[in-house]
Amino acid sequence: MNSPRGVHLESPVDMATSNGAAVWSFDLDLWGVCEQGPSEDLAMAAWTTHHGPATAAERSAGDEQAFQRDFVPASDAELDRTLAILTEQRERTIGMLDELPPRVLDFDDPDRDLPDWARWRTIRQTLWHICDTESRYYLPQTGLQAKDRVERLPDELRASQRHVRSVLTSMPRSAQHRPGKEVWTATKLLRRLAWHERGELAAVDSLLTRWKAAGLV
Repeated sequence: MNSPRGVHLESPVDMATSNGAAVWSFDLDLWGVCEQGPSEDLAMAAWTTHHGPATAAERSAGDEQAFQRDFVPASDAELDRTLAILTEQRERTIGMLDELPPRVLDFDDPDRDLPDWARWRTIRQTLWHICDTESRYYLPQTGLQAKDRVERLPDELRASQRHVRSVLTSMPRSAQHRPGKEVWTATKLLRRLAWHERGELAAVDSLLTRWKAAGLV
């Protein structure tokens, strides 16, 4: 039997649910992978189901804090892996925008379960949210340059991608920033970027599957 993988557990966090828990790995084969749940036990159970046995090597208490592992300067391998994931996922996002008709992109599902503070209910809003998060939340929270929105979503997806890549390749690998009560580092930024778009697209895929099965789209 494989030995349990050491994972990093944080709670309470406001991600998929308010005051939930999230489990992360810093291993390159699962870089940017996050499993969540409404409690630590359920988040760990989700991890075990999808990735095998695990044990909490480190815990972080509170929303938008950082693990001690996040303070290790970002490596070349972590940067390269993040950039590869971002390239792959952005092509998926652009393909989704090109292929889905407006009635699907703008369908507001009343049964979509989102935290109260989430303002991205439709698929189109979710794609805007991806750009807003990477270029206007994650970067400035790490003390790095933000980018203003452009008017059209297709242009924004490409412009935000270029901006993020440029900032990441030139940022100090040991960057640390403490805006308000939050804690951000270069390594935290990379793992969050590697996770976020992929996680949002997985949620969209689940929506599309459910809508098609129910004949809603």
